Amino acid sequence: MRTIAVIFLYFIGLSAGLAQTVTVSKEMPLKSDLAYDLLGLVGDNILLYRDRGNYKYNVEVFDKEMAFVKDRDIQFEKKKVDVHGIVARDSSFNMMYSYKDDGEIIHMIRKYDGNMILEDSTELFRLPKTFKKNRFLLETSENKKFSILFNFEDDSKMEFYVIRHDSLDVLHKKVLEVEDLDLRERFKKIVLTDRSEILILLEEKNSRFSRDENHLGLFILDRAGGYQYTQINNHEIVVSDVDLNFDNVNRRVSVVGLWHDKNKDAAKGYFYLNKPFVTLAEVEDLVLENFVPEFLAEANSKEIGKSSDLKDFVLNQVVLRQDGGFIFFAESQRAYARRTSYQSTYGRGEGLNGWMDHFYEDVVAIAVHPDGQEHWRRVLFKKQFSQDDLAIFSSYFLMKTPSRLKLVFNDEIKNNNTVSEYILDPIGRFNRNSLLSTDYQNLKIRFSDAIQISPNEFIAPSEKNRKLSLVKITY
Repeated sequence: MRTIAVIFLYFIGLSAGLAQTVTVSKEMPLKSDLAYDLLGLVGDNILLYRDRGNYKYNVEVFDKEMAFVKDRDIQFEKKKVDVHGIVARDSSFNMMYSYKDDGEIIHMIRKYDGNMILEDSTELFRLPKTFKKNRFLLETSENKKFSILFNFEDDSKMEFYVIRHDSLDVLHKKVLEVEDLDLRERFKKIVLTDRSEILILLEEKNSRFSRDENHLGLFILDRAGGYQYTQINNHEIVVSDVDLNFDNVNRRVSVVGLWHDKNKDAAKGYFYLNKPFVTLAEVEDLVLENFVPEFLAEANSKEIGKSSDLKDFVLNQVVLRQDGGFIFFAESQRAYARRTSYQSTYGRGEGLNGWMDHFYEDVVAIAVHPDGQEHWRRVLFKKQFSQDDLAIFSSYFLMKTPSRLKLVFNDEIKNNNTVSEYILDPIGRFNRNSLLSTDYQNLKIRFSDAIQISPNEFIAPSEKNRKLSLVKITY
């Protein structure tokens, strides 16, 4: 490991005289790795899960100072297993997986502590091997007490297994079946609350040719086994992007997105439904807001009146405020395929991952009070350009504290680079600072894959020359 101390001054009253410590782990060859997952701080250690390919899995263990402690291979009951997901908690992590045995598919859960000691292993449920099912997906509650393994049994039927992480068992099984509605095709997002209710958002009709019928659908499966349905009318607009969130503190449902008129890449404004969970009616209307000319001019770098929409912006995330309001962030994202004679000769055409130019640029942030009144709006400027890398080093990481939001990103996508940050306070004041330089540090950080491990720390992976290291930044 190595430690870099970075000290600088903030201005405009947001903070003063703060120091950052950047700690880097050892380098790990990626070789044939298929994937890896930062589990974060588990107990007294920082864990990195790695899928090494060919059904080989292991976990790298680091201490809080990013010094390597050990690594452990994970041995399962069978060689071929399907790992559905891992849920890291305060002092342990649970792994959910399945394997085939004697005509059955056995779904299991394991519990490990932060030192990779196996504490428990329990069977969750079994399914017939001949009963073909799609892959199970995993969603976890914010408090990490519950998870659901869910799949689409067919186009109109979903099934859910609600798992309790404390007792390592299935709380109950739920099924949602709706005739004459393609759940698989219309599915947008699923959310599991801290009390194990399941929220499912569907985009039922969304076309400029059916404006008077456009609507979203929200199913809520309660703990007792019943469900309620809310039709969310679009008010004759067309949805570009939409996100569903649940405020577990204030028990509010939040549906937020961008809307357009004819071109999905040109947003005219934003919409939302943000109200207490218990007050949802059978039919709700989205609140529509238009982007004002001054905001469009700033975001598009044009004179006032010269822009009528927000071009190429994608809804990235919604942050729920403690008062029941929300802040949403949208980022300018564009990708262009490069056509060459080499491509046409070897069959690498448009739409593939290679031969692509990626532009990830400015971010807009808009804060809304719980009563629906817009609080503030900001444009945070950045320019990131890369080629043929799936844009994995682009975009940003958003660090959340009760009093500040910190948006951290690479200034440029190159080997020697400056890392910058925007700091936003609750009333929308912001400042941009240079955080660190990667010159001669052999770092190329993937901030979009970072995770926060404490109110003042986050960890991000760095990939360079097919070698992986972990970078911890402490404020």
